[in-house]
Amino acid sequence: MIKDKPLAPQGEKMSDLGVPKIDLSRFFSEPHVHEIDGRSVNPQELINSVSMISMKIKPDNVEYVKYLTTEGLSKQERLMFIGKIRDSLQSDIFEMSTCNRVLYVGFGVTSQELEACVLETTSLKDAPFKHYTGLDVWRHLVKVCSGLDSFIIGELQVMSQFRGSVALHRKHDLVSDINSSFFDHVISANRIIRREFGFNQTTESMLNLATSALEEAVSNKERTCSVILGFGDMGCKAVEVLLSLGQTSIYVVSRSPEKAIVRNPELASSVELMTFDEWKSATIEPNLIISTIRNNQTTFNESNPIPSKSSAMVMDFSWPPSIDESGVSDNMELFGMEHWIRVAHRLGVEWDYTSTIEKSEILISDIQNKFMSALTDRSRAKFRSFMYQTLEEMSREWEKSELIEDSVEQMGAFSREIATWICNQDGPFTKVDLQNMMMSTKRPINSVLLKKVAHDVNKTVDRINKMPTFPGDNS
Repeated sequence: MIKDKPLAPQGEKMSDLGVPKIDLSRFFSEPHVHEIDGRSVNPQELINSVSMISMKIKPDNVEYVKYLTTEGLSKQERLMFIGKIRDSLQSDIFEMSTCNRVLYVGFGVTSQELEACVLETTSLKDAPFKHYTGLDVWRHLVKVCSGLDSFIIGELQVMSQFRGSVALHRKHDLVSDINSSFFDHVISANRIIRREFGFNQTTESMLNLATSALEEAVSNKERTCSVILGFGDMGCKAVEVLLSLGQTSIYVVSRSPEKAIVRNPELASSVELMTFDEWKSATIEPNLIISTIRNNQTTFNESNPIPSKSSAMVMDFSWPPSIDESGVSDNMELFGMEHWIRVAHRLGVEWDYTSTIEKSEILISDIQNKFMSALTDRSRAKFRSFMYQTLEEMSREWEKSELIEDSVEQMGAFSREIATWICNQDGPFTKVDLQNMMMSTKRPINSVLLKKVAHDVNKTVDRINKMPTFPGDNS
């Protein structure tokens, strides 16, 4: 008895049975591999390994933030703090603190492991962090750097802070070149968003908000006696604004007046500099006090009140706050960070906040899709280049064949046609498919030579298909 042959699975041609498939698309369906410092880096794997914990400052988490922020620390203190977390984590770490938030990014660790190390270093039992992993880290950092998650939507200052933090971590080997390349993609997306929403023309930032507040405060008085605490960027800006408004009675209180003079001698010559101890013994009656000092603890409180009893407007632009309510007298009015947050949110109305955020989510998703597809696009381009080069070299050999006759001028163009067909195959194909394509050409090539071309190409493609990695990697 002769047994019937089994039927082919439904939808499969009988002619396809047993014909080995060639699938070169695997060479460009994997993410492109970057070369950084001589090491191969898969961007997709890099992104998947990233985790982040973040906390945006709110009234109910301020006490936690005071322990977690590096605002108010000196550069050396900040490096020691971050280094301690890195040593405990045994992995690269990135930290950024602003007046609006605190965040930590880890590489090759989970967000839970990252949080545990940060809490241990800060001696906190817990903290209301938000957790992010992979592309969600990228999305959130893009929002932060673009000013989409700031007190003032679109404000420019945070991008400068982010760049500065990245540079600091790179310089002091807290983040390797390979891992810090992740932040380059954040910066790239930030440029697109700022251009799309016109944020590059935005002048509002906490610095500019302070400028506007000072102008309004001084305009209500003919003469103002001002005391500015701190002579950093914000302190110098405050002096410049007051001088531009014709104010002459300006005192600057600094931890080190000598260093302050060296930092900005021209501006220092227009004010009277003194130490904090000298201010306590001075007989100054200011009606405007501006604090820009950086400290990780409140400077003026019940046990150390502001050394003045005169009626005054007190503006605290420090974070963490440098002046507590208990540190000002009854005839003083304190405008702290909570006040500036409320003002900033009102200023953000002009941007149509809700609409802008909705549009930004769509734009970020679009950038994300292009970013991820670019990983495979680069591999596809690399593969195409390899195939065209391979077929071009083969065409030069065919041109030397004794079978060439009058087909010399056809070989180069025909090789490019073959390469194009191969590169356009997004899935498996057979040698029969490839041979049929070549044998059906309308080009004036004699049949014997055409068979040789088909044999050579199929042999080469079969060899490439059996390679474990991209054929150009070992060339």
